[in-house]
Amino acid sequence: MSKSKRPDSNPSGHGCKRKTFSIEEKLEIIKRFERNERTCDIARATGIKESTLRAIRDNAVKIKETSMTGITTISSKSVRIRPKEIAEMERLLSIWIEGKKSKTTFLTVKGKALSIYADLKRKSPNPAEVAPFRASCGWFSGFKHRYNFHNLQFSSESSSAEHKAAREFPAVVQKLIKEEGYTLDQIFNFDETIIYYKRMPGNYHIPRGGKSPLGHKASKDRLTVMFGANASGDLKLKPVVVYRSDNPPALKGIVKASLGVHYRYSKKGWMTAQICIDIFAEFFPVIEYYCKKKNLAFKILIIIDNAPSHPPTIAELNPKVKFVFLPQETTPLIQPFGQGVMALFKAYYLKRTLKMLIAATGGENAETALEFWKRCNIKMAIDIIVEAWNDVTKECLHRAWKKMLPNLIHDFEEFEPLDQLKQIKTSCLELAKQVGFEDVEDEDIDKLLELHSNDLTTEDLQQLADGQAEAEDEEDEEDDDDEDDNEIQKVTPRQLDTSQLSGVLSVIEKQLQWLEDNDYNAERSRIVVHGIRTNLEPYRQLLYERRRLAKQQKLDIYFKVVRKRRLEDLEPHPSTSGIPTSGSVSPSAASQ
Repeated sequence: MSKSKRPDSNPSGHGCKRKTFSIEEKLEIIKRFERNERTCDIARATGIKESTLRAIRDNAVKIKETSMTGITTISSKSVRIRPKEIAEMERLLSIWIEGKKSKTTFLTVKGKALSIYADLKRKSPNPAEVAPFRASCGWFSGFKHRYNFHNLQFSSESSSAEHKAAREFPAVVQKLIKEEGYTLDQIFNFDETIIYYKRMPGNYHIPRGGKSPLGHKASKDRLTVMFGANASGDLKLKPVVVYRSDNPPALKGIVKASLGVHYRYSKKGWMTAQICIDIFAEFFPVIEYYCKKKNLAFKILIIIDNAPSHPPTIAELNPKVKFVFLPQETTPLIQPFGQGVMALFKAYYLKRTLKMLIAATGGENAETALEFWKRCNIKMAIDIIVEAWNDVTKECLHRAWKKMLPNLIHDFEEFEPLDQLKQIKTSCLELAKQVGFEDVEDEDIDKLLELHSNDLTTEDLQQLADGQAEAEDEEDEEDDDDEDDNEIQKVTPRQLDTSQLSGVLSVIEKQLQWLEDNDYNAERSRIVVHGIRTNLEPYRQLLYERRRLAKQQKLDIYFKVVRKRRLEDLEPHPSTSGIPTSGSVSPSAASQ
């Protein structure tokens, strides 16, 4: 049986070739480093491996000395150059694996690698000259080593085994529930999805920087969202949002704890093992408090998929919390949140986004749809996420467990997630046409909603990789600006000036009074005015508290001054004549 050879050792000429770099080529690479270009950017521009580039960079002094002496034969080094298509394919494949929600099989990785490579070859200027790629076992072994995927378990189980596991797993869970005495209030599921908040209906996107016309390929700026709730639907936990920037401009000056979500940061915008551990440590006190209010014992069962970002160590965080991981590759089949919850959330998210777009583009001198989506930022996306998650009903969260716990879930005949989803899609289509997307059809809405769960294409992966590189550049620029301004000084939180707040509330009140005085429909104006006043009550309360504190501070200062003066009047003053000074009393006078 012949051994599988690594692509690096292929002598046929179709694999890796040796190339000798001249001194001039090495000097040009060194100049790129001296211009502060990043290694990954140079690699993409030249097709040279990053390890080779780093070796040239580290030997820059010797190379420059050699160039001065004119000796080229010694310094010219024969190095092995891997085809740039393979290097790019591996880079995109690593991003795809990191974003997978469950551990994957070797055959799945091989198929994705071949698919990415075929796309890159097709886009190449000379496809016929691109070396063939077979995704052999030798390549796979080297790929795992190069990208440090040693700890990932790549199984070769077939899909039939996965379906069998999906059929058998619910019985195992129900047996555990019966033995341990868990109630539906004590059983939780957590799941993640991706939101492309710059995505518009009809395959239109908003270009980064807004320089391209509507319909041009654009940045698919995305974030990862984790949701959690119990099987009764009685407790919905605050969503977790993971974004690629720790301090995006839209959130500067905002206290992140006030966002309505748990905001976290990772370089690629994925959920990570460390974020997962940290966030569950924050969830446990909330769940414990809920159990206390319900007079339940704090013993919790959490069912979650076996994604690499969900490390087994989370099961050790609390002895009263038991984690059960879904069998490999069964997530789409039996994951509770996958049975309508995530689909409804995405539909609600799209519906609220379109409503916000209509509100922004209506009336005179209003902005266009393109201008609205250019303005759309992470803060707006978070606000819509919070509202859309609130739209997901208790009945939906409860019924989603029907496949996992068929014997424990009450069937709501009047609630059918698919029917509800169909209604929301129809509403989204009407809203899209109302705002100006005339050519949008049902299929466009379906694609938009299914985008988050579909496998990422080669183009998607390239845009994610490019977006991450741009994000790192933006963060570097922000760090440099902070250093120049105030030697990395902390961002000042946003402030509501008391006088301006009072003025704004006064203007709003005058406008509300105008509506009441001029609307012939008294019921309409009453409902609208009452609703706005009710929503403004937190600001009125804030203004009242500030004025009360300001008045109290003035009184405190006044009485402090009065007390100080009285003490000064009572203190004896020294006198050279022996006659008591003003404010002092002699003993004889005191006795009289």
